[in-house]
Amino acid sequence: MTSRTKWDVYCPEEDLNVVMLFPTKEAAAQAAAEHNAEFTPRHTAHWAVHTPSPEDPPHLTEGQREAFKQNEADFAELENHSRSVREAADARLRDADYDPGGPLYCYVCTCSQFLSPDNDGGLDARCQREFCQHTSMQHA
Repeated sequence: MTSRTKWDVYCPEEDLNVVMLFPTKEAAAQAAAEHNAEFTPRHTAHWAVHTPSPEDPPHLTEGQREAFKQNEADFAELENHSRSVREAADARLRDADYDPGGPLYCYVCTCSQFLSPDNDGGLDARCQREFCQHTSMQHA
């Protein structure tokens, strides 16, 4: 008979369960050690008995968990790159003594405001100004 008890990894520094639903206490302890090693100073995450709730995520296989972990790393890298490109664009315009005249402006042309259909601002949204048409990512 298999145990129905599951274990989570709880991290006091983040005040939440950072990884959930391990089938064994040993697997949760290993995940806690890996989580703690990612931080300097090290976090003090530890295993905890899982308390079921309606918000529990679906059970994931190891392969699925790894896929999500890689996705998280890739999107974090993309966000870091996007942030550095925006910072460089801001600095370039400042160095050229360009004042956009407001909080919303285009990094690629002199459009002073981003207008998108339904104001959704999604990554594929384009400015509706006829002379601009740049994506939302190209606007501050």
